[in-house]
Amino acid sequence: MPWIFERLNDCVERRFVSGQRLTVAQFKIRAGCTVPAHSHDNEQISVILEGRALFKLGDRVLEVAAGDVVHIPPNVPHEVKALTDLVVIDAFSPRRDDWERGEDAYLRK
Repeated sequence: MPWIFERLNDCVERRFVSGQRLTVAQFKIRAGCTVPAHSHDNEQISVILEGRALFKLGDRVLEVAAGDVVHIPPNVPHEVKALTDLVVIDAFSPRRDDWERGEDAYLRK
């Protein structure tokens, strides 16, 4: 199954692939950019491959760096601010059918 590549805005690029029950994505986010606050029904695990970022999860703020892992339970509001250029691998369950339908306007601003 091939990756789907998208330049979502001037700051964020995404590649993703979905199986029957999960989606795996690679995000590249430029320093200073923010993925705005949002939530979804999917459980999410984020692995920071390169760079540093602030993850806001509900009322908590975590500073993360390469090698760190962040767990985001379903329906928890969250946002990400890239402190440096950032590369993140995200795994979602269930799969992100909303992305397939183009229902991710919060990322495309």
